[in-house]
Amino acid sequence: MNKTKVEKKFRVAVLLDASRAYDRDVLRGITHFNKLYDRFNFFFYSPKYIHADDNTKLIERLWDWKPEGIVTREIPSLETMRSWNIPMIVSPHTRLYKDCVNLWADNTGIGELAAEYFLNKGYKNLGLLGFKKFVWSLERENGFQLSAGKRHVRVEKFLFDDHRMLWEDLPLRLLSWLKTIPKPCAIFSVTDELNVHLLDAAKVADYKVPDELAILGVDNDELLCDMALPTLSSIDQNAWRAGYEIAQGMLQWIETQKRPQQDFMIKPNVVIERHSTSALAIEDEQVRKALNYINVNAPYRDIHVNDVVHATNHSRRILEKKFSLLLNSSILEEIKKVRIKRIKNFLAESDLTAQQIAYEMGFGNPDNITRYFKMATGFKPLEYRKEFQPKKSL
Repeated sequence: MNKTKVEKKFRVAVLLDASRAYDRDVLRGITHFNKLYDRFNFFFYSPKYIHADDNTKLIERLWDWKPEGIVTREIPSLETMRSWNIPMIVSPHTRLYKDCVNLWADNTGIGELAAEYFLNKGYKNLGLLGFKKFVWSLERENGFQLSAGKRHVRVEKFLFDDHRMLWEDLPLRLLSWLKTIPKPCAIFSVTDELNVHLLDAAKVADYKVPDELAILGVDNDELLCDMALPTLSSIDQNAWRAGYEIAQGMLQWIETQKRPQQDFMIKPNVVIERHSTSALAIEDEQVRKALNYINVNAPYRDIHVNDVVHATNHSRRILEKKFSLLLNSSILEEIKKVRIKRIKNFLAESDLTAQQIAYEMGFGNPDNITRYFKMATGFKPLEYRKEFQPKKSL
């Protein structure tokens, strides 16, 4: 009788900060991989009410446990763990470690995504709220400024310096800064935690969110974003997917003793829209009407440019000219953006086939959806689903 082969399980320490949404999502990806393949036994931080923070004791306990791999934040004992010469993936918060395998975000891409999101809504007054000393924050700042600069839009910046400021003093500092940015304005914060303070400052300044001030963060921390009033929009980093991939990479590294040749890079997923970015910064009434028609109808119907024109009082030529001037886009491009966004949501959040999605969205010829989607994204629908949809449990 054939017996099922029992795969060896490896001891992997996971030292991530479960208080932050980003780390929790990475942790979900790692543990989900293990639910599917059952190849790891984990060492996690113990609850603080059992063991208070003590890095010396942590390292002693970890050494006694004899890990065969480590996934860790940038912690004080990092250099000690590196000296053990076992597979280790670092998720740093200050800088990349050149002689380590890092888990790092496409921070420039995150900044570019945020800028394009605001610019496509018509904003001409942009702000960025970031940190002075963190490389990942500076990279997001750079991506945001580069995209804004291509449209000749200036970015006002406020960088938190923890050597000169206290975290609890931030709302008062932001209050003075906010008043320097003309309304309506849109502010990109490099992480959701900053937006809690920004929202407090906006309320004191009597800025109406989102009509006078749009706010966007990063990490999609549902606890922070949903408890805020108004609720806060945020960029989903796709950290769940990254966690899954580093677990897969760690297993290969331990089994083959071949170190990955490059860092693990997280590509940003989508903007999760909530109330803080639900307005449009378009003064022209007819363009607002056109965009509203597109946003209401394009997700569900295969609308055409003339349908949008008929929703306004303008001719096609005049409306196209205004779209080009105010949005740096065309009517057809705006229709495609809305439809592609909904296709992406279907692919990432459901199990519908491409044909079923085409039916839901009213494509005249359902066979065209694959070509339509690939021309816009570079992915075939199933390729995009494989890249961005969380894998299902067995």
